[in-house]
Amino acid sequence: MHITTLIDNSEGQAGLTNEWGLSLHLEANGRKILFDTGSTSAFASNAQKLNIDLRDVEAAVLSHGHYDHGGGLGAFFSANDDAPLYLRTTADGDHYYRMPFIRRYIGLDKNVLQANGGRLRWLSEDTEVAPGIHALTSIPITELRLYVEKKIMVKEGERLVPDAFKHELALVVKESDGISVMTGCGHLGVLNMVQAAKAKWPDEPIKAVIGGFHAVSNPITKGMASSPSGIEHMAERFKVLGCQRVISGHCTGKKASAILKKVLKDDHDVLATGKVFDI
Repeated sequence: MHITTLIDNSEGQAGLTNEWGLSLHLEANGRKILFDTGSTSAFASNAQKLNIDLRDVEAAVLSHGHYDHGGGLGAFFSANDDAPLYLRTTADGDHYYRMPFIRRYIGLDKNVLQANGGRLRWLSEDTEVAPGIHALTSIPITELRLYVEKKIMVKEGERLVPDAFKHELALVVKESDGISVMTGCGHLGVLNMVQAAKAKWPDEPIKAVIGGFHAVSNPITKGMASSPSGIEHMAERFKVLGCQRVISGHCTGKKASAILKKVLKDDHDVLATGKVFDI
């Protein structure tokens, strides 16, 4: 599998735009897949500069219903006339970030979804979106989550209630030599996503875990949401679960990624806008 980071928080290749968000272009099993679209249309501009033609994308997958992963959907639908978008049911919910005196909408642009309704594939169960490329919707909570978010809410009726992230999925790419697990933010716990993949393919080695691991407390201060020992525990669990490579980015944050590097050493790498990986 060949991965190109179209958008990440971290600045990478000169001349590209970085932002708070995530977008990955995948080439695997002879298919081209887009995983998330960042916060804005910047991922599409970066793709053009990286000589990636979004018209060739055969399917897009949305990790969950937040703006920093689906904010560029309008640009994708404009650039690509055919590819379906796979997303969880309720990804179009009214999602908010709430702090004292602050209530900010962080969901998807519903006008974009409505205008492209015929291309949306709503998922309520694990689904193979392309040969060997699977969207996992069943993610049991079997591992201690690094950070249980209390400020991210969803509107139910007239009330805001804590988001249970039933709109989140993980993407698993199964190749002849093993599986790779991709996470958008890992709100449900990146270790739970790895466990879900491991349960589905118990005999397959885990080649890589790639994406956001939700170790940043909020996008403004970018402080760690966990103690250093919590990050170290996650790194050790990656080892126990047999994850050969761990590539962190987006909401993992630089401080947590540095701890992962300290524990995992050469088995760890970080995402950056424009950076490519061969898995």
